Amino acid sequence: MKHPKLSSITQALCAAGCLSLAGGAAAQAGDASQEARPDRGGIAEVIITAQKVAQPASKTPLALSVISGDDLKNAGTNDPRALAESLPNVEIAQESGMLQVSIRGVTSLDMTEKGDPSAAFHVDGAYIPRYEAQAAAFFDLDRIEVLRGPQGTLYGRNATAGAINLITNKPSRKLEGKVGVELGNYSTRRVDAMLNVPIGDNWAMRAAINTNRHDTYYNAGPNRIELESQDDKSARLHLLGNFGKDTSLLLTAEKNKIGGGASSPVPITNFFDGELIGKLGFTPAGRGNHIKDPVYVDRGNDVQRTNFWEFKQDAGSHRDNEATSLRGEFKTRLGGVDLTYQLAKMSLNLDQLNNGVYFGFPFTTLNVGDSDAVSHEFRLNSTGTGPLRWVAGVYKFDEDIFRRAAYTTYVTAPFGQFNIVLPFLATLNNKSTAAFGQATYAVRGDTRVIVGVRRTRDRKSGYDPLSGEAAVAPATESSKAYSEDVRFNNTSWKIGLDHDLRSNVMVYGSVSTGYKAGGFNAERDTGVYRPETLKAYEAGIKGRFLENRLQLSANVFHYAYEDQQLTTTTCRTNDPASCHSFTANAANSEVDGAEFEGQLRVFGDGTLRASLAFTDAKYKQYHPTATIDFSGQKLDRAPTSTVGLGYTHHFAVANGGEITASVNTRHSTSYYISDPVEGIRYRQPSYWKSDASIGYANPDGTWNVQLFVKNIEDTVKIESRVPGSFFLNDPRTYGVRAAYNF
Repeated sequence: MKHPKLSSITQALCAAGCLSLAGGAAAQAGDASQEARPDRGGIAEVIITAQKVAQPASKTPLALSVISGDDLKNAGTNDPRALAESLPNVEIAQESGMLQVSIRGVTSLDMTEKGDPSAAFHVDGAYIPRYEAQAAAFFDLDRIEVLRGPQGTLYGRNATAGAINLITNKPSRKLEGKVGVELGNYSTRRVDAMLNVPIGDNWAMRAAINTNRHDTYYNAGPNRIELESQDDKSARLHLLGNFGKDTSLLLTAEKNKIGGGASSPVPITNFFDGELIGKLGFTPAGRGNHIKDPVYVDRGNDVQRTNFWEFKQDAGSHRDNEATSLRGEFKTRLGGVDLTYQLAKMSLNLDQLNNGVYFGFPFTTLNVGDSDAVSHEFRLNSTGTGPLRWVAGVYKFDEDIFRRAAYTTYVTAPFGQFNIVLPFLATLNNKSTAAFGQATYAVRGDTRVIVGVRRTRDRKSGYDPLSGEAAVAPATESSKAYSEDVRFNNTSWKIGLDHDLRSNVMVYGSVSTGYKAGGFNAERDTGVYRPETLKAYEAGIKGRFLENRLQLSANVFHYAYEDQQLTTTTCRTNDPASCHSFTANAANSEVDGAEFEGQLRVFGDGTLRASLAFTDAKYKQYHPTATIDFSGQKLDRAPTSTVGLGYTHHFAVANGGEITASVNTRHSTSYYISDPVEGIRYRQPSYWKSDASIGYANPDGTWNVQLFVKNIEDTVKIESRVPGSFFLNDPRTYGVRAAYNF
């Protein structure tokens, strides 16, 4: 199969590979001289668990990025969306306080209780199923591992895009603590604290808390109610027991309160000119669901961030959600086999009344309810130094959801004024079981073959007696009521080969598949949609050169993306009650791309970072309606190229202290956010976005202070869309951080 549009990408990767090999040759030639310069430290090797066993990142044959706790600290990263600024081919947005993760153009936009993400999100290996809870655990982290590409073998369902795993700091045998404070514009007030205490001979405890508050980033316009803001409080308690060399028990309790002003998008007319349209015959003048043939107009940051459309004035608007997690991990060794058992119980209590303008009308959205999920994973993996290494296990997931929602608007029409209420009362259950295994066999000392397989069974069931329409007495349910029970099976697999060109240079190639379960929509007549599947072909190179002062990785990939699940919100008739969100399977898509990442130690005290990504992601044949043809169009949230550059330097001070300065910048080409059913595409232009910080740590490391600025250009970009409105990125923020360690 030929992919002519990939030729320039392939040439760029070949050039990068040649540079890597040339760098390795230079390292060999210069070894003797470099030995006399011990002040030039190398880049520390990071041990990761991306393949369920501990191994060096540079020896892991897949496309992944690792962000260390020090990197997070230097960049001042305290929000998952900021991760994308340093990762190739990753876009992380938010809609109504929920994360939307897109990796290599693969994403999920069904943010309802029936939807599943396409990128599997984990904390310490425990799957976080609900979008609202995914951003809550972002504190006291050791590192973050981001895996690009389908992870169908070891991570399973809902990992067609990839996987993100937050690894928290664990208890140690050292008595220590930390208190940190951040103050910034928009009345930002952030506090974090940690205490680590050894307990007896076997146990240790680590407790961490975090609070994060800021005022709204939006200009109020005509609104008199509180707009979107943040007021979060989080706490985590680890209790770690070590019983001998190979046996341990980790118990974790985590609680997150997610508060602040309710979700508040801005009008589409802040960014685009054109004819406002909507299927409602009495859409208010100057408002609409969409803009026909939209033309981007830069009206300036103040205008772009203003809620010109007046919301429904409801004094009760709020966000008061609560996420709780209880986790346990037991490890021991049985002969030559390591055994791991992970148990996780995750609960989300939702209590949120959002503001918004949907379909041209001011809406409030009440969303309350509970979701409870329990997961079990039992895993065995080989030990020792033989040619065969393997991991095998079983997995079970069970989630119950109850959700009460109501979309309410006050409509002024030619025939009068009236309220429209679209009520929902959904009860759902998701079940998933799987058995998986992956083996690596060294056919010779420098060459290994990888084979993996996972068998998954999914069941989704649900019932909603209202489904957007109030029941009419004496009936007990509406005409839209649904009751569904669907089941899906899948076998995902992986075949790979990796080879050591040198002891510190590896090439690899693989073919792997991923799977995302199908599901059903919120109304009786909108039906069931099939699972989406993805087959990925990937080849890459990883290497460490110049006595580990240079680290490079590069890869090319091709996706065959089948039955892609696309979610859109539209109105089928002139009745506002017909406005709804539904998911359907699009025709197949293809994604081609290349990625490059590198780090270089400079002058012994500086680190230069670079990333480069190219993506060509398009629908093959896609006709969302009889009159609309998206064939050959680019997938949403898939910029053609992104470039990231960063530099961090440590300056020694005469008194023994240290100054650390860091700067990062990222350029992205344009991308689209669309509604295929309406045939409308909104184009976000290309942009630059940069951050910088400078900090000082005293000689004994007991305290430090840092000045920072994020989004120096004050770039405004569209992150996500609801009918008639956009959600945006954060504006320029700046402030000071200080911490005391003891």
